[in-house]
Amino acid sequence: MQRTTERVGVRSDLGSVGSLPEALSLSVEARGGRTALASKVGSRWVEISYERLWERVGDFAAGLYHLGVRRGSRVGLICRNRPEWPVVDFAVQSLGAATVPVYPTLEEEQVRHILRDCGAVAVIVEDEDLLGKVSGVRDGLPELRHLVLIGSPEDERLHASEVEESLPRLPHAAVEESGGEAVLRMAEVEAKGRVEPLAGWEEGWRSLGRDDVATIIYTSGTTGAPKGVMLTHGNFLSNVEGVLRALPFRGEDIFLSFLPLSHVFERCGHYLALALGTKIFYAESVEKVPENLREVRPTVMLSVPRLYEKMYDRVLQRVESGSALRRRLFHAAIAAGRKRYELERTGRPVGRALKMRLALYDRLVFKKLREAVGGRLRFFVAGGAKLEKEIGEFFYAAGVVIIEGYGLTETSPVIACNRLPVPRFGTVGLPLDNVEVRVAPEDGEVQVRGPSVMRGYFENEEATREAFTSDGWFRTGDMGELDDEGYLSITDRLKNLIVLSTGKNVAPAPIEAAIVSAPHVAQVVLLGDGKKYVSALVVPDYDAVRTALRTEASNEELAGDELCLKLIEREVAEACARFADYERPKKVALLARELTHETGELTPTLKVKLRVVRERYRDKIESLYA
Repeated sequence: MQRTTERVGVRSDLGSVGSLPEALSLSVEARGGRTALASKVGSRWVEISYERLWERVGDFAAGLYHLGVRRGSRVGLICRNRPEWPVVDFAVQSLGAATVPVYPTLEEEQVRHILRDCGAVAVIVEDEDLLGKVSGVRDGLPELRHLVLIGSPEDERLHASEVEESLPRLPHAAVEESGGEAVLRMAEVEAKGRVEPLAGWEEGWRSLGRDDVATIIYTSGTTGAPKGVMLTHGNFLSNVEGVLRALPFRGEDIFLSFLPLSHVFERCGHYLALALGTKIFYAESVEKVPENLREVRPTVMLSVPRLYEKMYDRVLQRVESGSALRRRLFHAAIAAGRKRYELERTGRPVGRALKMRLALYDRLVFKKLREAVGGRLRFFVAGGAKLEKEIGEFFYAAGVVIIEGYGLTETSPVIACNRLPVPRFGTVGLPLDNVEVRVAPEDGEVQVRGPSVMRGYFENEEATREAFTSDGWFRTGDMGELDDEGYLSITDRLKNLIVLSTGKNVAPAPIEAAIVSAPHVAQVVLLGDGKKYVSALVVPDYDAVRTALRTEASNEELAGDELCLKLIEREVAEACARFADYERPKKVALLARELTHETGELTPTLKVKLRVVRERYRDKIESLYA
């Protein structure tokens, strides 16, 4: 069966497709030798065609079958973004098993909980360090039978003679020992499947249906132990269908991937891109994203708002360090761009005089910003957290469109997204056409119904019952509003509400978003639950502060500096001027470093772990209310 992937409308209906491997197989038929995936090996990009990707999926699936992976099995995957990630994912799914992704940054105890809870029979890990994490908790994983090490790109290219030599030892012989546990290499397992292919493999994956579980993704666990979200092939396929009808993705698009594939947002983006037959390039690291943008020159990229905030801050820092003329030119250009946005958003024509000014500003200002993101980007997609309206308008003014959306792991993930050509910043857009959204009148909770909503939490009937209303709508736990035109705005998490001792309720998200948009603020956490007033922990943008105060002081020195504190207090007050008096922070304390996932203060999806922050900075918080 041949299907073209050149135009978005052609593949937006995957109704006849029963599984994610089948969707990929159609792209293999249509794209064949064209590039599917690419990653940096040394100093060059190494590309993998759709045909080669499919071969590797089939070989590894056969190898896993020889290891005992069967329909209904769960297979753990602990790996950073690289071509082996989708190879493993599709191979596992093609056997009717479920992939269980685990963030490489999780601590051993969290890894143990996830692998034990899901009953993983095999775990594929990227490198020796991650192998050590699993080996360290091996005694607590009674169902685990096999550990498979991916290793470096060189490890994957075993010579044919080495492969044949190793085959008699598979599947049980060790290529190395880790804590007394036999460890197989992915290249070896793949080679086993290549030499001894799985009879009936195609019939097997063609027999899969949309109700079969494709993956179990464990929530980040800001409160309590993570729960395993069961997502089916149909959950993802319906979400891909809805997104493709909402946004003009194309078969010729080039994606730059840097969000972790363990996150449902990037995962669904992969399924969409590979169903369309696009190219996916893997960024080397978060730090290398600016360089990779210029190398790959993507047309589409998914990210969390933090990336755009950092880009915005860097641009403003460069402008402020320039001449007065350069600053005036830049701010005039942004003002003109924002005027164009307002006219286009409300359907009014852009006048000739404004068009002429914009053409001049484009040559002098905006073109450089677009070149910094590769020069041919059609749009960014933002998800995972709130995109500040000012940042969206700023990039739009420069000709770089950010499409903000909204969703959760439990909804596969997209519930709503903005649309081109003119997004409505400050909202998360319109619901997808196959998703129903309502706002509960009693507490403002956003509730969802549709084919992309999860089957439930793995072996947790109580949590599954609590996640749904009596009439079958999924409870997102987010507070929101629907306007007269159907645009959805998310105001906060229900659990995040700050209830002051005065009885006033404060939704921190919009206040924090306003403060973070200040020129010298990098991060903020609002506090005050049970207290008389709201206060704030702020991480300044110390590089910007050093420029503003003309100092070389360290972060630690500035965190205790009175001038730095007054600068931040002034910006917090200005940013919060539009809020009610009881919503504005009365006191501010400065932190000397950013909150990070690595230090345990953020979840893998970059949400603040309030319990950890409150405990870690207890003294500072107490001083705010002394």
